[in-house]
Amino acid sequence: MKKMYNILVVDDDPDDQLFIRMAFERVSVRYRIQLASNGLEGLGCIENNPVLPELILLDLNMPFLDGFEMLDHLKGSSRYRHVPIVILTTSDHQEDIDKAYALGANSFLTKPSDFDGLNALAQNLHVYWFETVQTPSPLPSILDEIIN
Repeated sequence: MKKMYNILVVDDDPDDQLFIRMAFERVSVRYRIQLASNGLEGLGCIENNPVLPELILLDLNMPFLDGFEMLDHLKGSSRYRHVPIVILTTSDHQEDIDKAYALGANSFLTKPSDFDGLNALAQNLHVYWFETVQTPSPLPSILDEIIN
């Protein structure tokens, strides 16, 4: 049986959410994809779920709590900082790229302009994050309490 991978997609555009979900469904592995429309919803998804995502795809420009603020919150927390966060946005501005990496983003990608590009991106993300690199395991809650 193939492993089920948990991915959180935080993006305020419902069409982008749908296309991202469809692209990952075309990859030959199973995903549990959770969707959030802004940073506040994204934080709620993480904090109210005992299983942390193995990957977060995070847009930058969103209402209520933008991607930079969510990124800063997660990377500032010993409980969440190990979770890989890939910025997936329409921006290609160098200042956004620099700020995202300064806040702890693990990768910065500009959204492809077509579905074929998004399919290729989903395949590449899978190969890289789930087959190639090794990521740290989550801190047990007791260690989290000691560190904080």
